[in-house]
Amino acid sequence: MGKITLMVILILFLTACGQSDEVGSFMHVHGLEFDKEGNSFYLATHHGLIHVDESSWKQVGEETEHHDLMGFTILEDGKMISSGHPSYRSELENPLGVIVSQDEGETWEPIALHGKVDFHVLHVSRENEQIMYGIDSYHSELYRTADGGYEWQQVNVSGLPVPIGEVYALSSHPQKAELLLAGTGLGIFVSEDGGQNWEEYKTEIFSTAFQQVGQSGGLIAYLFGEKEGLYISEDFGNTWSSLNLQLDEDAVTYISVHPVFESEIIVGTSQQNIYRTINHGESWEVLASEGEPIKALQ
Repeated sequence: MGKITLMVILILFLTACGQSDEVGSFMHVHGLEFDKEGNSFYLATHHGLIHVDESSWKQVGEETEHHDLMGFTILEDGKMISSGHPSYRSELENPLGVIVSQDEGETWEPIALHGKVDFHVLHVSRENEQIMYGIDSYHSELYRTADGGYEWQQVNVSGLPVPIGEVYALSSHPQKAELLLAGTGLGIFVSEDGGQNWEEYKTEIFSTAFQQVGQSGGLIAYLFGEKEGLYISEDFGNTWSSLNLQLDEDAVTYISVHPVFESEIIVGTSQQNIYRTINHGESWEVLASEGEPIKALQ
C-alpha cells in the first residue's frame, strides 16, 4: 500500500472518529445541569449523557456508558450522580440503582441499591449535599440518604393524594433539608419532616419541575392550573412571578440555573425541546427542537 493511500485512509479514519460523538438527535430529556463554572451544560437522555458547550453537542463516553440516565445531577465538587437503566452494551444490572461519575460522565460506577431501584427523581439538599432524596418509580417508594448516596433508608410516606411514584418534582428548602415541596397532578404538597408526613400547600396549581435559586428559598417551577408557564418564587412557593415561557401541548420537566449569573436559565421539556434565557425570562431562544439540536451556547 502506497504512503499516500495510507495517509488518506488514516485521515478519513481520524475524521470519522472525531465526528462520531457529534449529536444529531436525542431521545427523552431525563436531566439537565449546568457545569459548575457555567461554561456548558449536560443533558441526561435515554441513550446517555450529552455535553453542550459554546460550539457543539457531543455524546459523552463509550457506548457501554450510554445509560438511560434518570435523576441526573452534579454536585459542588463536580461529581455526577444518577440512576436509571444500563446501556444495552453494559454488564451492569437493571435498574442501575445509584451510580456516580468522577470523570464528567465518561464512566459510571454503582454505589448503592444496584439492581434494586430506579430513581426517576433524585434531589440533593443545598443545605447539606450529603442529604439526598430519591423517588423509586419501580416500587413507588421514597428513599433518603445522609451520607452522599452510599446508604439509603426508605421513608414511610403519609398524606399525599397520589402514590409517591407519581410525584413529578421534589425540592427541599436551601436552609432546611427536611422541608420539602412535592409537585403532583393534584397540587403542590409540603412536608416538614423529610417526606414522612405531607399536607396541602397549593392545590390551585401543580408543578412538573422545580429548581432552587440562591440560598434563601428561591424556586423556579413550571406550573399548571390557576397559573400556567414558567414561574419564579422568592418565598419557597408561596407567591409567584412569571418568567414568560408558556408552552402549548408541552411542559418543562427539567430546569437549570447558571451557577454565577442567575438571569441565565435553561429548561428541557417533555417534547425534547430545550429553551434558554440570558435575561431572566425577558426573551427566550430555542437550543433544540423535538430532539434535534439547533444551536450551542454561542
